[in-house]
Amino acid sequence: MSSTSAAEFLSESDAPGAADDAVFARLEADFGGELQAVLTLYLENSDALCQRLEDAMAYAYWQEAVRTAVEIGHKADTLGFRRIAAAARKLADATYHADDAEALRNDAQMVMLEYERFRLALEIRFPNLVASVVGSVA
Repeated sequence: MSSTSAAEFLSESDAPGAADDAVFARLEADFGGELQAVLTLYLENSDALCQRLEDAMAYAYWQEAVRTAVEIGHKADTLGFRRIAAAARKLADATYHADDAEALRNDAQMVMLEYERFRLALEIRFPNLVASVVGSVA
């Protein structure tokens, strides 16, 4: 991802909250001891996809941006993180309706912002997990 983190643009109201707590509680119940392994795979894959999304945005390859965002959103939705999926659907809809490049860029950035929000929520709960993924990607 870029050197400017989307976390810099999160307001206090965007901070992880009760909805995230409910999602993590459900995930812990569903996956038990395997949760950290599942989340590690998700982070590794989604970090790479976010880089691909950022590259597609830089070159205004909107079809690639949509494919990548939808993939990010689908994986997030599977785990219960609906805000990422909703942002991806909004980008797809904007592309379908041929919105201008600035609107598409804003929608793509929203996908990345929601993913960053998810990472922050994850870091609060599993700080070593996020740090290990960051260390393995760097």
